[in-house]
Amino acid sequence: MARLDDSGLRALAGALGRPEVVQRYRSKVVEVDGSGCWWWTGALSGRGHGRFWLGPQRVVIAHRFGYALVHGVQAVAAVPVLGHRCDNPLCQRVGPGHVVASSYVENRREWAIRKAISGSPLDDPRGSRARARELRDLARQDPALVAADLERLRALYGEQMALW
Repeated sequence: MARLDDSGLRALAGALGRPEVVQRYRSKVVEVDGSGCWWWTGALSGRGHGRFWLGPQRVVIAHRFGYALVHGVQAVAAVPVLGHRCDNPLCQRVGPGHVVASSYVENRREWAIRKAISGSPLDDPRGSRARARELRDLARQDPALVAADLERLRALYGEQMALW
């Protein structure tokens, strides 16, 4: 089942064809030293994923837009779930270890396994949205602040946090 209906897929295709929309998306993504992730600095969903406005009345989860940039609209239509193997809901990096095509069952199973690991970012007491909002705000202010926070977490929890 596609996450976007036909009109959503048409809107996505139209947005990908507009350089100013693609540039607006890219302007909301920053790299953080010490992290392989590409961090979203725009609006957030209730679960802490990025939200990207394609145009009036049309929003898409940001990493779906990024996936479509790399693989095309039809690939997005064919994928029911995009999993964050890095466990960073802000990540926009498409590829192994980051945003990948998945299924509901596979994504949920992987999430449950990684959440049970001591020091996992998925077990953050702030919850996914509060964690994402705090890290997004740091990335907006200065990506070096995110890098410093990642180092602090690595010192506390070890290399599991190195995924971020």
